[in-house]
Amino acid sequence: MADIPISAEFLEQPFFPEGMSQPDPDDPINRGFWQAAAEGRLVVQHCAACATPQYPPELNCHACYGFEMEWRELNGRGTIWSWVGVAHPAHPALREFGPYVVALIELEDLPQIKLMGAVVDADPDTLQIGDPVQVVFERTADDLCQPRWRLA
Repeated sequence: MADIPISAEFLEQPFFPEGMSQPDPDDPINRGFWQAAAEGRLVVQHCAACATPQYPPELNCHACYGFEMEWRELNGRGTIWSWVGVAHPAHPALREFGPYVVALIELEDLPQIKLMGAVVDADPDTLQIGDPVQVVFERTADDLCQPRWRLA
């Protein structure tokens, strides 16, 4: 993919409060995604046989049913395709946190793929569909970094 960032940005302070549930970075289907995120890289699964990208990741390709899947790095840029300002806590750890923004991000490299994630430092009163964003990463555990998004 073109325009891959040389260095990724990691948040200096956690975005979400402690106590949030965490994904399993050792899950065999998603392991490549979490390994790349720990290195500050955003990746999407592709079929090695037919090159079809897919998200969420699966054991096999949705297009040709092949089982040779690989991870390809993206440039980490996109636009807000849809978003919501979350005011009511969806998790007990969020009782004193919020409001915050969760968005579907249309990836610049793969506009057919939408990734969901929190938009850090976003004002729901001024946010608009189509606003450009850049991926940033938040270390949420010793062995886990999660992608977040920041207005570009």
